[in-house]
Amino acid sequence: MTSAYHLSMFDTLRLHLACGIGLLTRIPVNWLLPAAYKNSSDPWPLAQSIWCWPLIGAGIGIFTGGLCVILQICHIPPLAAAGIALGLQTLATGGLHEDGLADTADSSGGTTPERKLDIMRDSRIGSYGVLALCLALLIRAGVLASLHSITLTCLICGLAGCAARAALLIVTAIIPPARSDGLARLLHPLPQKNLILALVNGAFFCFCLIVLLIPTSFGIASFLACLSLPIFLVVAISFLIARYAQRKIGGYTGDILGACAVITECTIMTVLSALFY
Repeated sequence: MTSAYHLSMFDTLRLHLACGIGLLTRIPVNWLLPAAYKNSSDPWPLAQSIWCWPLIGAGIGIFTGGLCVILQICHIPPLAAAGIALGLQTLATGGLHEDGLADTADSSGGTTPERKLDIMRDSRIGSYGVLALCLALLIRAGVLASLHSITLTCLICGLAGCAARAALLIVTAIIPPARSDGLARLLHPLPQKNLILALVNGAFFCFCLIVLLIPTSFGIASFLACLSLPIFLVVAISFLIARYAQRKIGGYTGDILGACAVITECTIMTVLSALFY
């Protein structure tokens, strides 16, 4: 969407960061907006901001992992520390992706695409949604509680958070939106340059994270596994979820994207923790 304002490169960067942080978290971003947008009713460039989404996801993951280990250092039991860290993460993000996971799980009880979409819109949560949320929280809490090194925990959580946001972008790139309304439709069609930049940024950040944080005692095999496994899992999960969404409801919704992010995050955290356990 074209803006009426002519922004400098720095102001454009600030606007995109504000858009990404404002969508993926509940952190106030008014201070980050360029002056022209502070009191403007112009729509924010959601699709153009996708280049920073994997980086924001990595930041959320590093915050959660680091906080969990710090709480354990303060003699809080590992599982309790994991619960507190995940609770604060949910407060910071507003449970955006978790809400999508619950709605997607509930929609599996629908028999037609129209009924599935209606269930996704319903603000009430059903038994499938509760079970999906409990499983997702249990998996992440279990992984966090099993890790005691702050560098390793931040590495795994940072990689998982980054990969989760990259996966949902791939879904939006390969299937159309299922609805003509809703926030998620604003991502279609994705700007190709911004999508490539998002994936490259995410991959480069993950590479730097691995180089900086992986323990030197693990060797080259662990380094390569830590680099290649998230890439493989992101591609596999995003294509599987895209295929599921296309067959069941004819495209993606915001709930499908949220479910994709949580499933990817849980899978990568589990696989990488098994690698280093």
